[in-house]
Amino acid sequence: MPQPEVLGRNSTYVGFRKYQSRVGAFNRFLQANGSTEEERELLAAKLVGRWRSGAPLTLAPDVDNRALGADPKRNNDFNYANDARGLQVPLGCHIRRMNPRDTELARLTDVNIHRIIRRGTTYGAPYDPNVLSDDAVQRGAYFLFISAKAMATIEFLQQEWINDGDFIGAGHERDPIVGLQEEGATFTIPKEPVRRRVHGIETFNVLRGGEYFFMPSLSALRWLGGLG
Repeated sequence: MPQPEVLGRNSTYVGFRKYQSRVGAFNRFLQANGSTEEERELLAAKLVGRWRSGAPLTLAPDVDNRALGADPKRNNDFNYANDARGLQVPLGCHIRRMNPRDTELARLTDVNIHRIIRRGTTYGAPYDPNVLSDDAVQRGAYFLFISAKAMATIEFLQQEWINDGDFIGAGHERDPIVGLQEEGATFTIPKEPVRRRVHGIETFNVLRGGEYFFMPSLSALRWLGGLG
């Protein structure tokens, strides 16, 4: 806790991360594993857990729903109670890893302990679905995470939920969007009657930097402002 006490009261911490997106690698992966535009879009959605519009697969499992994606009151109001096996939203996809919600985990974890407030924005050139070889272009995403235990929480998410899969029954598979992938990495998509295992997952978003910051409360700012 920052001292004196008045400085730390009602304050919090912020974690910052900068990722560089390897758009060419991502597009090449989609082309190698989907023969039609529809197949490629569905595969991309399975990796993330959402369609490009933001509509979650659990509410729009077959096709994108732009109206749903644009509605902030609906597009985050869901759980996985009816999708225990991941047939709609793969267990190892990005959003299910980062917030398992009511998913029954293979490794005992209290999901509520690891909640954070998160916001993100992009930088650089916009995404181009036609680019296949621009992996050095400076573009990607900035993420801010707010938590009273930011350092412990974010390091836990990075080590346990992003770069490991045991907690959700995905073995050694890592987060397909922000995970640091090893050679020969795979991603499993549950299906009936046989699951699909996609090969050739690469590190699509490279971590370029990060930092932790103290974020004073309004009362702390008023106290600081009165020191002079």
